Amino acid sequence: MTTFVIEADTSPKRTVKVFFAVWPDVAAQERLSKLAEQLVDVCGGRKISLPLIHLTLVFIGNVESQQLETLRQVANQVKQFSFDLTVDEIQYWRHNRIVHVGPSQCPAGLSVLVADLQNRLSQAGFSLEKRRYIPHITLIRKALCNTLPNLTIPITWHVNEWALVQSKQTDEGIVYVSLDRWPLEKV
Repeated sequence: MTTFVIEADTSPKRTVKVFFAVWPDVAAQERLSKLAEQLVDVCGGRKISLPLIHLTLVFIGNVESQQLETLRQVANQVKQFSFDLTVDEIQYWRHNRIVHVGPSQCPAGLSVLVADLQNRLSQAGFSLEKRRYIPHITLIRKALCNTLPNLTIPITWHVNEWALVQSKQTDEGIVYVSLDRWPLEKV
């Protein structure tokens, strides 16, 4: 996972936008970034910068800073196994103009991790999106695509940790601040 240099603002009564995610390893992240560059030539739009390339597990949204400890406590209860993730499809969501990649088959380890986390977060009182989980990695925003190339060589990495991340707006744009990480048990 990418290392972040900005400190989280966790002052009381301050709201922060957070989500749980996994990051590709360095090799996969670089391949995804190069793929995004190629896709911008086809679809236009704004490429997601390399440090921001990730796969969201559960989007929480805005919470008060004091709720971060509850999120950590919930996450501490999740004990799941590491898994391989292979992204092998490129798709375009016309309704929000996003080009993304994802797995044609969601790995069982990812499904179990997301379901466990969602259940525990709901039990702790967090309101989550009700739609079906679709694993994807956004590569381009504000795209306009008529056709997409096939991903001829799948991109695979071993997922061995996940993180609680803050999305923070700065003068330079959006940055992600890693607030905490949890290892996945080796298979």
